[in-house]
Amino acid sequence: MCGCTEIHWPATSLPARSDWSIVHVAEGFDLDQPGDAWIFRTPQLWRIATDGQRRFLQMAYPPDRPQLPGVRRPQEFAIYNRFEFRSFSLACYVRVDREISVKGRDACIIFGRRDDTHFYYAHLSNFTDAWHNNLIRVDGSTRYSLLPADPARRLPMTDQAWHLVEVIRDVDAGTIKVYVDRDKGGANTTPLFEVTGRTYDWGFIALGSFDDHASFGRFAIEGQARPATSKPAH
Repeated sequence: MCGCTEIHWPATSLPARSDWSIVHVAEGFDLDQPGDAWIFRTPQLWRIATDGQRRFLQMAYPPDRPQLPGVRRPQEFAIYNRFEFRSFSLACYVRVDREISVKGRDACIIFGRRDDTHFYYAHLSNFTDAWHNNLIRVDGSTRYSLLPADPARRLPMTDQAWHLVEVIRDVDAGTIKVYVDRDKGGANTTPLFEVTGRTYDWGFIALGSFDDHASFGRFAIEGQARPATSKPAH
């Protein structure tokens, strides 16, 4: 796995306050089993896997269980439960492991998660429409696409290779930006998604997918955080 020199952190100038502080989380998945910082919807789906010197968190195979009731949303996820985050920078290497031929195969980065039906997610896929390859807000019994469907939008997950995914959120400015492969330069230095959204300020961060399976390596977050007072619902 590539080192931290490839992760682009913005300068952090926000002072800590009594109710939150600036934290820097770096998770290399060095243990043989996922640590207790992670909570899973279906624990038996998840494992620590290796590929040479690489170590990563993997949803080992596509889920085979009833869909979550209610609004359509990511079906399987791993929640980082140590902190809730507000403004933050997240970097993670992502690989979609489902067969390349499957239309709509995906991985998701979830953030601002208040509960099972209130959160944002970045959907990364090999197909684009209102719900694929887009930024989505789940709001109770419905969900909202935050960008118009754009068939010209770059498709970030057309292979089974590793991709550096970055999510940068500034709640005060209202900005959410998602980059894929910014470390490779060129057109990738422009955000894949860029929206304004302040609906959920604090919330948990999670990694997951809808109906596919994916791998996540070298997970890192820097930002405004407060300790979780209770375990997130899953």
